[in-house]
Amino acid sequence: MYSVEFNKLPNFNNLYLDYISQSEEDSAKLKPFFNAMFRDNEDFFKVIDDKVHNYNTSRYFDKNVLIDILKRQNVTFGGDEYTAANIELLENDNTFSVVTGQQVGLYTGPFYTILKTISAVKLSRDLKERFPQFNFVPVFWLESEDHDVDEANHTYLIDKQNELVRVGFEDESAGEEETTKKNTPPVGSIVFGELINSINEQLRSSLIDTDFKDKIMNMVTKHYREGNDYKTAFAGLMNDFFKGYGVIFIDPSDQEIKRLLTPVFEKELTSNTKLCESIITQSAELEKNYDLQVKPKVINMFFLHNNNRLLIEPRDGGKFALKNSKRRFENGEMLNLLQESPELFSPNVVLRPICQDYLLPTAAYIGGPGEISYFAQFKPAYRHYDITMPVIFPRASVSIIEGKIAKFMNNFNVKLEDIFHHSFLVSKVVDRLSEVKIDDEISKYIDELNKVFYDMRNMTVRVDQTLLNAVDNMKEKTKQNIEHFRSKLINAQAKKSETTTTQIDKVTNNIYPNHNLQERVISIIYFLNKYDESFIKKLFHEIDVNNFNHQVIEM
Repeated sequence: MYSVEFNKLPNFNNLYLDYISQSEEDSAKLKPFFNAMFRDNEDFFKVIDDKVHNYNTSRYFDKNVLIDILKRQNVTFGGDEYTAANIELLENDNTFSVVTGQQVGLYTGPFYTILKTISAVKLSRDLKERFPQFNFVPVFWLESEDHDVDEANHTYLIDKQNELVRVGFEDESAGEEETTKKNTPPVGSIVFGELINSINEQLRSSLIDTDFKDKIMNMVTKHYREGNDYKTAFAGLMNDFFKGYGVIFIDPSDQEIKRLLTPVFEKELTSNTKLCESIITQSAELEKNYDLQVKPKVINMFFLHNNNRLLIEPRDGGKFALKNSKRRFENGEMLNLLQESPELFSPNVVLRPICQDYLLPTAAYIGGPGEISYFAQFKPAYRHYDITMPVIFPRASVSIIEGKIAKFMNNFNVKLEDIFHHSFLVSKVVDRLSEVKIDDEISKYIDELNKVFYDMRNMTVRVDQTLLNAVDNMKEKTKQNIEHFRSKLINAQAKKSETTTTQIDKVTNNIYPNHNLQERVISIIYFLNKYDESFIKKLFHEIDVNNFNHQVIEM
């Protein structure tokens, strides 16, 4: 295993790059926006120590009720005795949670879902070694109430032809019923209809034939089947993947969970502008250096109405309305509904972390680049609810390099970061195969061109200095033409070696599918089909949870 710095990789926001940087200057820029910095052991201890006092005083429910709910949910999801033991540990005041989460999706979604879970398990063990007087348990928050069906209803694999293939429902369908932008039920509650059988067959036919194919398909179809819903299927399959690791799954859409969250929802309804204003103030400071990820709402909650998850908006006189709906609520009606039917209320992205850390004694939250960026806006929300903000800990980031790809990279001296720049990669590989070294030859012509235009500038100065811009423009256009011609030469060389360009495409499909990192696109199913359960064990063994570079693991 080796690692690559994130600033050599594409599509990472500047806030995340500064957050994981070891530079004191970068750390100082971001420190005001977080309660604790993840590299600082003293900060970690301070959060834990604050939780010891703050968690018990800021919640308005009996923790034993939460424990009973977790026991019931995890039996339903297929949790084993290790999960049960960790739930029991949560009864103690010296036990803290290391939380991660993800929207529930088809076949557990992209590979980073697995990386988040491994990070939570490994950080829990690491913190136990650092602070032996406390216990730490990994918790996976099932984001079952998100309504982005288009994101959840498919996944990607590398098929038998080494092509990237989409497996899933059509964009407009998700299961038993069609969904549209106007009809967006929480994804977790969508029940699979008969169509899931053909999606499973699509998965089977896309996977290469291996000794493990029947086993993995049996595992998948046990959960992703007609009559099951997204959240139950997701949690069940994740439990099969992580047997023995003690991961606790929590479904926040549960009616009894919502009843525990009633005080949080009530405060948001009755003091709605305060939270929004405080986050806007924090965001304005953050925006001086970084792009914002989240725009807070006046009320950061949804209401489930006719199977739609609609944003609650305030109206004059203590009244409320639902966005994109004619439904209105008189003064007091909304609060009465909250007491009678709390399951109809749902937090948005701003309020979700508050709900999570109100329910759980969270010492650390494992997040990806986007999540870390929006947590930078949320410190005032924790202050508003008098909840200790946890340490925001970067999840492990990993690319898997399989044997044939490793061989290709070695043969052509290709680095991981080369693969993210297609024209450079083609040039590097083709140049290595070719008798004519195009880049070397072009460099010679550029050097000669620079000399010609240098002499030309000197001559022009002696004649008329006002013509110097014309000389510079001529030089720039000539360089552009040469660069354009260089690309044509490289393509011509590549066509002579079609086998090599096919290899490049296969490598790109695997490492940089859809112009994105492998972990954000490819499904874990692809790897388990090839390497069986030993794949997760290898990941667990090799991933270093305290390595804050992009880790590369060879198979």
